[in-house]
Amino acid sequence: MIKKSEFIWNTIGSFISSMLSAIILAFCTRLNGIEIAGMFSISYTTACLLNSIGDFGIRIFQVTDTNRKYSFSDYLVSRIIAVILMVICAIIFVIASGYETQKLFICLILIAFRVVENLSESYQAEFQINGRLDLGGKTIVYRNLLGIGAFFIVDFITKNIILSLIAMVLANIIVFWLYDLKLINKFTKTNFKVDKNKVKTILKECLPLAISTLISMYVINAVKYAIDASGDYTMQTYFNIINMPTFVINLVSIFIIKPFLKPFGDYWNNKEYKKFFKIIGIIIGVLALATLCVEIGCYILGIPFLNLLYGVDLSMYKTHLLLLILSGFLYASANVFFNALGTMRGQKLTTLAYVITAIFALFVPNKIVNQYGMNGAVTTSIMIMGMLFIFMCTLFMYVYIKNSRKNTSKT
Repeated sequence: MIKKSEFIWNTIGSFISSMLSAIILAFCTRLNGIEIAGMFSISYTTACLLNSIGDFGIRIFQVTDTNRKYSFSDYLVSRIIAVILMVICAIIFVIASGYETQKLFICLILIAFRVVENLSESYQAEFQINGRLDLGGKTIVYRNLLGIGAFFIVDFITKNIILSLIAMVLANIIVFWLYDLKLINKFTKTNFKVDKNKVKTILKECLPLAISTLISMYVINAVKYAIDASGDYTMQTYFNIINMPTFVINLVSIFIIKPFLKPFGDYWNNKEYKKFFKIIGIIIGVLALATLCVEIGCYILGIPFLNLLYGVDLSMYKTHLLLLILSGFLYASANVFFNALGTMRGQKLTTLAYVITAIFALFVPNKIVNQYGMNGAVTTSIMIMGMLFIFMCTLFMYVYIKNSRKNTSKT
């Protein structure tokens, strides 16, 4: 069972982590202007995209390894290799993209931020599998609050976003060094003399999850890249602002999914399929209820609140805002099935679903956004998320029914 302290700290940590980009974007918009804010937005998106390489799907695999087939050190070394690969890919990407100097540095600094976050994830997973998810929540809270504070102070004084982001990264490194690295000794000893074959196996097993996550991040951000291709940083800023309320839906999914990763593994490994399926149903139901509440709240107060927070006029985008919230529900629900399929070791199927969706996202958004502007951006966002949701739901039911029948025939 999940303890109260675990749920509370995971909830707080997930909330602050999900709010990070919204808070920094608000500071950028007011302190650095709409153009810089747009530049930050697409750079943050790129960092999130490349972050899927550093993440590599290892946390899902690590936390659901309830039989402890691999050690913490095996997972940590695997993560370090993934992070190194992420940095290499980031450097190649920003150089090949021909980013202007300021945008290039913003992107690389945000990648450095993701390096710290990914390393911390391995420690958080170990805390969680030892029944201390609350410790992972605390490190997220400390890192992000200190990081946000450092960013604001430096940006307020210098009005220089690059220096501000460097301050944010340094703050995160300090917390990781003083908190995660100290606490891990209470649970296990870190030994870098690991079994190379086990590390290779972990990376091989997680590769489909990593590919799925990478493609997933591209899929959900394809519209932003279509806007970036048009070179309109103002539209980029406006789209990211009205897309912010969807974080509430994703936040709710994180609140629920992360604490249940270990129970997912327990129920599935013990062949308690009905309990496993019931949890999925409850999570989707909660997401639907949360979406309805957010839609109602944003219909009444969404635009006035965003106008006040970001200091821009968004009155013409009310309908766009409500539609993007719906797309947020579709993505969050698809993510529930993605995590479930990872637990069921159906990661190869998730890769197939994302590849098909990505092919659509690669070719369609650019043309529609160029022709219809913001209307096209919102429309393609819903189309992409709807397609992903249908694929994931179908694949989940396929694997679930297949394993249920197999289990029934054995008994």
